Amino acid sequence: MRTFAHVRNHPVRSRLMDKATVVFSRKGLLRESIEARHVRSREHARKLWPFVDPQAKDELVTWVSPTFEAGRLKRRSHFRRLPDSTGIDLKRRFDDEETQRQRQVSESAEHALAKQLIVAELARRLDAGRGLPWSFKDDSVSDFPLVGNLLLGAATVATEHPLRTPFGSSYRLDIAVLGAPISKLPMLVGGIEVERWHHFDGRKALIGRSMGFPLITVDITDMELSDLTEEWAARALSETTRDDPLGRRLSYVYLHDLLYPQYVLIPKDVEDDPKHQYLVFADDGTIDRLVSWFNRLGAALEYPPGQVALQKLNAKSPSARAALETAGGIVGAGWEAFNNQRCLRVSVPRPTGRHDERAHKLHATLARLLLTQDCLVGYQYAPSVSNNDKEEDVWLRYRWRREHGMHEIFRLLPKRLAEPIGRLVSFLNTIGSKVSDAAE
Repeated sequence: MRTFAHVRNHPVRSRLMDKATVVFSRKGLLRESIEARHVRSREHARKLWPFVDPQAKDELVTWVSPTFEAGRLKRRSHFRRLPDSTGIDLKRRFDDEETQRQRQVSESAEHALAKQLIVAELARRLDAGRGLPWSFKDDSVSDFPLVGNLLLGAATVATEHPLRTPFGSSYRLDIAVLGAPISKLPMLVGGIEVERWHHFDGRKALIGRSMGFPLITVDITDMELSDLTEEWAARALSETTRDDPLGRRLSYVYLHDLLYPQYVLIPKDVEDDPKHQYLVFADDGTIDRLVSWFNRLGAALEYPPGQVALQKLNAKSPSARAALETAGGIVGAGWEAFNNQRCLRVSVPRPTGRHDERAHKLHATLARLLLTQDCLVGYQYAPSVSNNDKEEDVWLRYRWRREHGMHEIFRLLPKRLAEPIGRLVSFLNTIGSKVSDAAE
């Protein structure tokens, strides 16, 4: 593993920090900070990763969860700088982690049995025509739950399914739920990964940033072979919540923000527009490529003309420039670096519910294609909505309540859904090379 020497003399600081700087956010690069107590879980930290030291922004930090003893707080959550945290060769680190994980998996009887039991439970559900419903709520961005069915459109279940990331590395998914291909494009409906060891934060974060499907992680840490039964498998897959009554986390649903519009359950009396929009900033060649792919996708799923509507916003006139800047204002800081003359607006029908298979295939494939490209993706929950709360990162929906004489305010979804993973890799490599160059 490549490491980098420290070459500056920083003031002595405690390794335990209450705050960290979030590298990527809608506010811009290195413009947002977060307190450790506002990070809800290890999984939440992975979604926000990477973090850096607020006083030395070329030093990566990790979030450490609180510890309890006899029901009392022993150590509060915090951020901690790691040795040689000034940079990492991210691809090599990821590949090393994957090699280590595969070795541990091959040596673990518990992991093998857990995977076998989960596959058998999925097969039973498929044979019986039963789904695998999941739901959770992300209070940080929405007042409404995210609801789905991991087996919607499923045809087969495969183990050790190979996947390739946009940054050139490969990994094997423990269990993949596969559907029928769309225009020869393989359809990965969902995935399950059995956790037994806690790895480098970035591995799961990078997998999460590059996948366009729901991933359920099932934790078997500290479990013995005798604990793993058919009843356990059924319960672990059914109880897709963060914690069970005894405090042991059975499973967790990881969902990329780009998939939130697909799964969010907003009541019709709050928002009833049948379509919503994605705003895509990328170079001209990428936009043209996406237009071709999305047109073929709509045709393959037999949507009527105009249902999957694609519009290029080109800054060729003052009004067109204003429309482009409005879209940029929604997605947030940094959009000009992707393309300051053009963006793509994708308007698509919302899924009508958890069983709307065609719409879920459309959204899942759209998300997967976007995640393979170097593009910045924003969201507009209705075609005609105005971005009045420009500094607010989440869409707010106001509804007048006459009986109370005031507006009721609902948080719907984030305005920025996806940062290209290539920018993340480039940032980490850049801070590493700066330190490496200075040391020579």
